[in-house]
Amino acid sequence: MLIHGSGDVGWYWHLVASELRARGHDVVAPDLPCEDDAAGLNEYADVVVRAIGDRTELIVVAQSAGGFTAPLVCDRVPVELLVLLAPMIPAPGEKAADYFANTRYEGGGDYGDEIALFYQDVPPDLAAEALKRGRAQSEARMGDPWPLRAWPPVPTQVLICRDDRLFPPAYLRRVARERLGITPEEIDGGHTPALSRPRELAGRLDAYAAERGGYNAELRRHTEALRRAAGVQPGDHVLDIGCGAGQTTRQAARAARDGSALGVDILAPAVERAREITAIEGLGNVTFEPGDVQRHRLPAARFDLVISRFGTMFFDDPAAAFANIASALRPGGRLAMLTWQDGERNEWHVAIRETLGGAAGPNAFSLADPPAVTELLEGAGFTEVAFADVHEPMYFGRDVPEALAWIRSFTCTSDLLNGQTPADAERTVERLREMLAAHRTGEGVSFGSRAWLVTARRP
Repeated sequence: MLIHGSGDVGWYWHLVASELRARGHDVVAPDLPCEDDAAGLNEYADVVVRAIGDRTELIVVAQSAGGFTAPLVCDRVPVELLVLLAPMIPAPGEKAADYFANTRYEGGGDYGDEIALFYQDVPPDLAAEALKRGRAQSEARMGDPWPLRAWPPVPTQVLICRDDRLFPPAYLRRVARERLGITPEEIDGGHTPALSRPRELAGRLDAYAAERGGYNAELRRHTEALRRAAGVQPGDHVLDIGCGAGQTTRQAARAARDGSALGVDILAPAVERAREITAIEGLGNVTFEPGDVQRHRLPAARFDLVISRFGTMFFDDPAAAFANIASALRPGGRLAMLTWQDGERNEWHVAIRETLGGAAGPNAFSLADPPAVTELLEGAGFTEVAFADVHEPMYFGRDVPEALAWIRSFTCTSDLLNGQTPADAERTVERLREMLAAHRTGEGVSFGSRAWLVTARRP
């Protein structure tokens, strides 16, 4: 679902829509009632919800002032992901007319020159067509207080444009942090990338879609905690340990736009998938290598930051692995990794173990003890070891059937079921189904979890 900004039309998205359809997506881009003096924000949302119809597995993308409308849509229908593109980010009760004063906006350009302000990097004929199709913006929406009491509980991504003259990047980075606690991702181009860089934008949206579900959906709150703690800077060189299909590596690469990111994982198929998604997205500063970090040759003193999202708990020789990781950091370089706390503190682990009669897979809790981990990291050459408690839910699926399919994909589950008689396997599946139903919430099938966010530094 593509939502345009003030005084615009759904046509704005036509090039991106074509690219997304070629990638297999269903795309809708309605015209909002911009010129209707009787239409406020709720009427805008009505138009979008009617256009959605009975579609599911939704990703909502909102350009600029569409940021006032999109959260209202997310409050009415189930949405997988909200993407705010060069956005306005409203606060509860805020009027659009007050937005610029409230966000301390200092102006980004000459409003008398629409080409220079909105379309500086759009081909001239396309910019002329956009101006021709533009509409007047009614004052009704400008004076309409934003009706939500809080931001809807939907995963939200902010994507800003590095050359935006209307909403300069520094301004949007600050607003996104202040209002949503989000560090934006960035794309080249001015305020209207759907016209200036449609293929690149579509690739980014396609990659977001590819990363929904499964492991990334399960850990979406943890991923955000890691990203905040990592604090990747534009010139950083980042190493991602146990990168899997590369979501965290790509996030780091986007933030380190003048640096680079390398993802390493022992599973070659995961690395191939990471490369495929990266090719779709068109990121040029990220690479992936298959390898066991206990022995994999890493470049010495190359990286400013090492990150890992639950990718360091399964080493046979953790001392060797962390010594290798430390040697890859430059002096003063940082480590930020997520590891699980004790299994008994993780509701998801206890529930699965009890339902499966004790089968709960490999030991994911080898780095649960802070004193032992501190000794391990200091022995590998790290200092300033610190632990922060991350108490976030895990999401196993939007509903019980999806969550059941996800848990059945776990090795511990499939091994148990394959070793049972058909009747016993069916009883096990039914117990899993009942357990998952008991954990269904408005956001999906959810379990409590406790993790450590471990940080350290190479002297």
